[in-house]
Amino acid sequence: MDLPRKFKVFIYSTMLLALGACSLDSGFTAYQSVAKTGLQDALIFDLKKVEDTLHPQNIFVYLRNDNSYPFANIFLICTLKAGEQLILKDTLEYAMAAPDGTWLGKGFTEVKESKLWWKEGIVLPKERPLTIEIQQAMRTNGNPEGVETLEGIVSVGISVEAQEFN
Repeated sequence: MDLPRKFKVFIYSTMLLALGACSLDSGFTAYQSVAKTGLQDALIFDLKKVEDTLHPQNIFVYLRNDNSYPFANIFLICTLKAGEQLILKDTLEYAMAAPDGTWLGKGFTEVKESKLWWKEGIVLPKERPLTIEIQQAMRTNGNPEGVETLEGIVSVGISVEAQEFN
């Protein structure tokens, strides 16, 4: 039985769409835009959609910056809380530019996105609400006061991904 060409195209297209819809759960990712205000206040991410409390997870911080970002690095204070209990609190430093001044990260326009490690292999607690708080901790040389508003950061995101074992 020879099927008409249009029918074959329809069947193949439907199969491709179905396969694309059956992707594996890649975890949880959320972003908050700070383009208009600059990164000044702590950002809070609610992890209510993260349900896996049995398997190790990796947590990443995503930063999108543009050419107006005035530093070559960034300091972030990242906190994980379960209910009122403090689970983790780390001060992290990440390079944002290479020694020659070229922005690190991916992107073809002036906005670059960096995927930065925070925690590897953490089993998340069952207690809720589960939140991540991210706050910048930048200072200019010779000034003990922190930078109040950090310009050039377009958005901040977090990602919780199942740890892959090879």
